[in-house]
Amino acid sequence: MRTRLRYLPLSDASEGMVLGAPLVLTEHGVTNFSLPAGHILTESNLLQAQRRHGEFVCIAEPDPRSEAEVAADHEAVAQRLATIFSSADLSQPAVRGLHDAILAYRGR
Repeated sequence: MRTRLRYLPLSDASEGMVLGAPLVLTEHGVTNFSLPAGHILTESNLLQAQRRHGEFVCIAEPDPRSEAEVAADHEAVAQRLATIFSSADLSQPAVRGLHDAILAYRGR
């Protein structure tokens, strides 16, 4: 089954959720807590992350959308981005990179 990534405030995460991306918390440039992508969260993990002032977590959840719905959502995002970037010069590498990064992020 296809999964969808969703970013949640740590306070909304619950035991049993699966990390969609590594959770890495640092303080003063030093990593003090880390969990790999695919890790199933436990109550202990959540408490440790909260104590280390974690704010957000990336969760992988089942995506119930059909292929047609995914394609329609992706097209809607592409059209919205086209409107937002209509005055931008997409021949500039930085602008094109930003556009493409947003499309990749929002088009999931």
